[in-house]
Amino acid sequence: MDQSSTVADLAHPIAVALGGHWRPQQALHGIHELAHAANLTHPDGRQLHLSERYDDPGHIHIRGAFPATDYPFRSGERDSVRIATNEDPARIAALISDRLIPAHRTVYQRVKDHNREQAAMRRSTEEAAREIAARLPGARTRIDGTTAYIHMSLEPGEVRIGLDGGSVNIVLQDAPMIIADAVVFAVSRFLPDIQTPEDERGERAEEFDL
Repeated sequence: MDQSSTVADLAHPIAVALGGHWRPQQALHGIHELAHAANLTHPDGRQLHLSERYDDPGHIHIRGAFPATDYPFRSGERDSVRIATNEDPARIAALISDRLIPAHRTVYQRVKDHNREQAAMRRSTEEAAREIAARLPGARTRIDGTTAYIHMSLEPGEVRIGLDGGSVNIVLQDAPMIIADAVVFAVSRFLPDIQTPEDERGERAEEFDL
């Protein structure tokens, strides 16, 4: 590579050498184009990020990019490769193809599957929380991702219901029987196969901060 060339300059010949419909994309900081960074984007959504770090001049660092996620990445799933910026673009592409793309393709799919499952669970949690709250007049609801909290103040006492994924946690404090029956009705569709003995007592539960 010519000494005056930048990572942005390298992106196109690397994309050509990679084949497979990879396309170079200018990296931006706000509206400003960056010379020391670039992206390679595939039609299926995968993206590789190329950059020359300030603490490692003369070398290009290449890593797989992922969509925003809370996927629990494991060791080795976000590895990068490092190569001199004056290396032939075909050699850089060969290194990417051999050491980065196969693992990135696999992990990228795991992240997409995880995000899709989480999105479905968030929708389910939100639907369940709003349905329960609608059955309990005056109840307040707070939804946080796949977790939801429903709170109803009484005179005296209170009702607290927590939804976490597929589980339901209920706390009744000084609640009259009519309210307890209403709560059981409100969550009945989520606990269709559970029967609680009349003399059973729950353990102390955490406070729900609404």
